[in-house]
This record gives sequence, structure tokens and C-alpha cells, in this order.
Amino acid sequence: MYTATQESYSSSQSDQNGEKAEGFESEEQLRQQLLSAALEFVPVYGWSVEAIAEGAKVLDLSPALTGMFRHGPGELVLHFVSQCNKQLSEQLSDQYQKVQLGDQEAKQTDRFLKDAVEARLRMLIPYIDSWPQAMSILLLPQNIAESLRSLTEMVDEIWYYAGDRSIDSSWYTKRAILAGIYNTTELVLLQDSSPDYEDTWNFLENRVHDATNMAHSAKQLKNLSGIGQHR
Repeated sequence: MYTATQESYSSSQSDQNGEKAEGFESEEQLRQQLLSAALEFVPVYGWSVEAIAEGAKVLDLSPALTGMFRHGPGELVLHFVSQCNKQLSEQLSDQYQKVQLGDQEAKQTDRFLKDAVEARLRMLIPYIDSWPQAMSILLLPQNIAESLRSLTEMVDEIWYYAGDRSIDSSWYTKRAILAGIYNTTELVLLQDSSPDYEDTWNFLENRVHDATNMAHSAKQLKNLSGIGQHR
């Protein structure tokens, strides 16, 4: 049901809009649906309050409800990032279950990482023209902490489903490396004009391959060092 905060935002609505708004179970549900509806208008209005207002109209609600979003465009971008991460997590979980059941072969680590990062980056393509604006918004002081948290959670999910269960310092190293690969490939994607962004996926494959080779070499060196210390 509506909270007192929602009611204050709703005071300017018509009776008809107010009745329809009451169909939402909570303020959070209303916010999420408004932001989801707004994504349809991002290609036209960019990551903006105007896009959120258009989303409200689709739900037969007053555009005045944009006042619910103190950080406006930032909340819209972060909502999109959260939805993409959730979608990727569901895809990876589904793959993991199929492997566990024997319905699908497990991929080599480098292939798994490449495919997961590519799947996540492909979610940006429908918004590719306005994504530089979104990246700038995510770097604003009020958004950067949540943006970094989302990136960290995403790479953690990817490594988890890749089978990584490390509990030593390599846990942090692996995630930092994959986050760097994601961010770098994201920049390449924005400038890529090749068919189906082939150059981006080739770049990604090479970076992942280099990273996994370096990790393998470092592990071998550590093992050799350990052997030497016991002689």
C-alpha cells in the first residue's frame, strides 16, 4: 500500500491516476516498474527525468511521480545495470544447473569468462548511442559507490559460476583483473563499427586469454618457489 511519502507525491495526480497507483503493493514496486517502463524511452530522451516521465505515462500515472527519484537519471542507469546483472546471473545459474545435471559440458575457464562478459556487454547494445552519457552519470559522486558495488557483484558472480572457490589473496586479484577487462572492453565496444561488434569480441577474447595465461604462469611459479623452499 502507499506510504506517506508516496501520498505526498500523489497529491497532484488525478483521481483516476491515484486509483491506478494504488494497485502497486509498495513504493519500491512502483519505483521499479516506473524505471523499467522508462527504459523504453531512453533511445529518444536519453538517461533523463524526461524518460522517467514518459514511463509514468505508459503506466497511466502522473509524470509528477518523477519527484520520487532524488538522483533522477542516476537511479535510471543504476536500475538498468541492476536488471542486466540479474539477467546475467540467471543465465549463468541456468548454465551451471545444466552442467551439474550433465545436460551441458562445462566450458574451459577462459571460454566461460569470455562468453559471460560478452553476454553482459551485449545487453548495452540497444542503448549504445546513449551509453557514454550513462557512463558519465555513473561516475557522479552520488552514484559511483553503487556503480562500483554493482561491478564488483557482477564479476564475483561470473567467477563463482566459473568454478572459482578461492579464499586466498587471489580472490581479489582475479576479480580486479576481470573488472578491468570488462571496463576496457566496454570502451572498445563504444567505438566499434565492425559487423556485430566482432572487433570487440576478439579484443575481449585476447584479454581473457592473456589474463588466464598470466594467472596460470603465476601459479606455476608459486608452486616452483614452494618446492625450492622445502629443499
